[in-house]
Amino acid sequence: MPDSKIARAEFRNPCPDLKNPAAKTVVDSLLSTVSKASERFGEPTAEDYEIANLTLHDIQQRLIHEEDLTVPRVVEARIRLTIKASLDTHCLTAFPYDKALEQARYYQKDVIKIGDNDNVEQILDAFPLLGLVFSVKDCIHVEGFPTTLGCSLRAGHNEVATAKLVQRIMDGGAIMIAKTTAPQLMMSNTTQSPLWGTTRSAIQSAEAQGEEFQVGGSSGGEAALVKMGGSQLGIGTDMGGSVRQPACLNELFGYKFISKPNNFRWKLPQDFMTGLPHTTVPATAPGLLARDIHTLKLVGDHLHGSLYANMAELTDSDYQDVYEEWEMPVPEDLGNNPRIVYTTQQSSPEVHQLVHWLLEKLQKHNDLARPTQCQELGDIDVKAWGETWMEHAKEHGFNDARAMLADDPLIKRTMFDESRLSTNDADKASWKPDSDKLARLKAEFVKQAKIKVGDDDSKTSEKDDEDESDDDDEDEEQEDDKGGKDKGPENVILVTPTYTLGGPVQQSTFVQLDDAGESEIWCQIFNLVDWPAISIPLNHLPVKARQEFHDKALASPEWAKHLPGKVKADPIDNQAKERLPSLSLQLATLPGNQHALLDYALRLSRLKTH
Repeated sequence: MPDSKIARAEFRNPCPDLKNPAAKTVVDSLLSTVSKASERFGEPTAEDYEIANLTLHDIQQRLIHEEDLTVPRVVEARIRLTIKASLDTHCLTAFPYDKALEQARYYQKDVIKIGDNDNVEQILDAFPLLGLVFSVKDCIHVEGFPTTLGCSLRAGHNEVATAKLVQRIMDGGAIMIAKTTAPQLMMSNTTQSPLWGTTRSAIQSAEAQGEEFQVGGSSGGEAALVKMGGSQLGIGTDMGGSVRQPACLNELFGYKFISKPNNFRWKLPQDFMTGLPHTTVPATAPGLLARDIHTLKLVGDHLHGSLYANMAELTDSDYQDVYEEWEMPVPEDLGNNPRIVYTTQQSSPEVHQLVHWLLEKLQKHNDLARPTQCQELGDIDVKAWGETWMEHAKEHGFNDARAMLADDPLIKRTMFDESRLSTNDADKASWKPDSDKLARLKAEFVKQAKIKVGDDDSKTSEKDDEDESDDDDEDEEQEDDKGGKDKGPENVILVTPTYTLGGPVQQSTFVQLDDAGESEIWCQIFNLVDWPAISIPLNHLPVKARQEFHDKALASPEWAKHLPGKVKADPIDNQAKERLPSLSLQLATLPGNQHALLDYALRLSRLKTH
């Protein structure tokens, strides 16, 4: 088994005894690459941390308008921070930093063209993601790199094509810095494998002998690298919370698309791999992780092909007496005022208090984000939802997974079930989930939320396997939904827990809550209904309010034993201090309303809380 006792900053092969020689080669090659990069670039500097704390918009301003920053300098900062993240958290599977620098020099020399102020708008029109440094989870294909899923059998096979999602981001001017760890076979909500070892959380206890925090999964490598600033944006996958859960556990923003986005292909096996049985319900959806919502929204809008826009139309009078050198008039923002449906079911006392605190603030203090109505969802049958998710996830057994596993030892915490290796027709029939049960749960859920689902709104991309026969070179579809005032689904946003504890969790508590079940049920539900969802950390919660939430939760014997104390300062914020961990909530909406969802998440991050 992989050695989970490897200390931070100790760098060695976690499991050198795997039988496939390619496994040793690929791991030793990574260790050598990181070591050489460390010798060449050294420790992160104060300026590196300053760059890592900028939003993508701010980076672009400095690259193109202020011209006091260059793309190679941005990449160098990310390289040093990636090295540190690798040493501290063991989160990498590939680190092509030389290629990243080469691309950076190209964008600086051949695209930005310092001093040519006439082409500023053209640059960002052509390359809207210029200055973005991103990373990719090791289940998504990138040409020239193996997609291992933590299995030694796959270590020697380099992919011949890049996933369309990754290519779309590269075409926007972004630069890939790394590929990151995922759990063996994608069958765990932690991040561990015999090939790459155990990925650690970037969050550490402020107590001298404090217990380790759990990084989560399955996009745990992305969460660790993004949290440490090595990557500004992580690309992951989500079948039951695998983007949103590690985002919550690492105080990041984590966005899940629907499983078949209109503007880019997302299909097995061309774009990604999984050791889980191939399912359409709950289907694997792509997702994004970021430290700031501004960057995540910019990338999300780029991938969606449009953005939310609820603006007053400009009239001829707005342009009167406007001279050429003046800034052009800007339409008035009319806000984003959804109907909110909320729940605190299956949450800790801290999350319960946070939900009510947030709704009170929204209703009283922010006209542009004030909900038209706030309605409590009411209790749902969480046990039935959890059973249904597991039934569908395991519907097809695990024969392909066993073949992929080969001689590798199986990690401890996994969905793998040896009883589902048979190809017997009777066994297969017994595994078939109850589709009527899921339909009833969905109908009850929609009715409780008072959502009117029309013909267009009910299309949640569940087309079963009919799309799998499409040509590989299919034309990209255009989004029907443009956000704003266009006709579409109701602007309703559901506010739920992301993870039952609400934020970073220490290892023993994670195991206890996971064993108890339903700790991630609200993530699983939005995979089953295939709605877009985002986990958002309330990082700017007033210190007094955050302490009050904590103190009240400590009064509950049931929850006091699970609550972490203070954690060390944020790993890349030099001004930060020891603090209580940030709490997160999940926002979800109907397919077609994702533009409004991302816009609302941005507005919540700007919410004045004092």
